[in-house]
Amino acid sequence: MSLNLDVSLFSVICELGNCLYVPETELEGMQLHQIIDDISKGQIENVRAVLEFNPVEGWCNDVTDDVLAAVCEQEKACNELTGVQENLSDYNAERIDGPRAGVSVQVAA
Repeated sequence: MSLNLDVSLFSVICELGNCLYVPETELEGMQLHQIIDDISKGQIENVRAVLEFNPVEGWCNDVTDDVLAAVCEQEKACNELTGVQENLSDYNAERIDGPRAGVSVQVAA
């Protein structure tokens, strides 16, 4: 079996109480579509960050906003198809701004 690490992989950072952790995930489960499915189905909860990285190229990006937006869009489409308004993600109202999160905001003019 050949291993190709020159691809984009995704890792999720979750919160449990006062502890941050990365759920154990098979390599096949570190694909974007799988992460979005797992979050929308409740397999991954209390998401605090989603990181996209490429081990060979040595880069990493925070793609949390994009992934959670995709989860919300997937849930909206599913709800429209079924007409059911349940199983909505807890992330819809979870986004907060920098000052509420304790981050000082600096603006350059």
